[in-house]
Amino acid sequence: MKHRWRTTAGLALVAGIGLALAGCARSPLAVPNGGAAGTYASPPIITVSSDGTLGYVPAPVGMAAEGALRGGRLTSRSLSVSATVEGARGGTIRAGRFSVQIPAGAFSGSATVMVSMADSTVMMCDLTISPKSANVFKYPAVLTADLSGTLVDTSTFPSTVTVYWYDPVRRVWVNLAAQCWVSGSSVSASLDHFSKYSAGKAGW
Repeated sequence: MKHRWRTTAGLALVAGIGLALAGCARSPLAVPNGGAAGTYASPPIITVSSDGTLGYVPAPVGMAAEGALRGGRLTSRSLSVSATVEGARGGTIRAGRFSVQIPAGAFSGSATVMVSMADSTVMMCDLTISPKSANVFKYPAVLTADLSGTLVDTSTFPSTVTVYWYDPVRRVWVNLAAQCWVSGSSVSASLDHFSKYSAGKAGW
C-alpha cells in the first residue's frame, strides 16, 4: 500500500465525505428494519481527553452529520489518512484511534481508501473509497475503534460500548450491536460498505 498522511482543516473533509454518502444509503450487512438493536436520533459518542478520560457528546445529525462539521465541540481538529489498496491483497488503514482492515478479495482492482475524523478526540469517522464501484465488498471489512491508553473500564466495556452507522436517508444512527465485538479495550464491527460510523455508548 502507498500511504499519504494529511492533517487538514474540517472543510477539507467535504470531498471525502461526499464520496461516502454517495454509496451509503443501504444498511451494512444484515441489520433488519434499520438495526436489530434500534435506531437513534443522536446517541452519545465517545470523546477522549488528553489525560485519557472518556466522555460523551451527542452524535451530529442532518447537515452537521452529512458535511464537514462546522460548529461546536466537533470541529477543533481533523485527521485524514488515505492509501491505495489492491483489492486482491487487501490492507489496513489507520487514522487516529480508528483502523479499517480490508480483507483480500473484498473488491476487484485497486481503490483509494480514506479514513477521516473531523475531530481526532471524538470517536466518529468517515470511511470513503474511490472508485464508487468498489464500495460493495465481497468479504466484510472490519472497522476498529481503539481506546487503549485511556481510563476505560475493561470490566464493563463489552456491555457499555457499540458501533453506530449513520443512515443519511432517514437521518438516524443505527446501532450495529449485532455485528460488533469487543477485544480488550477495542470495539470492532464488520461492514459491507464504507460510510460514516462512530463508537458510542450502548444501552443508554
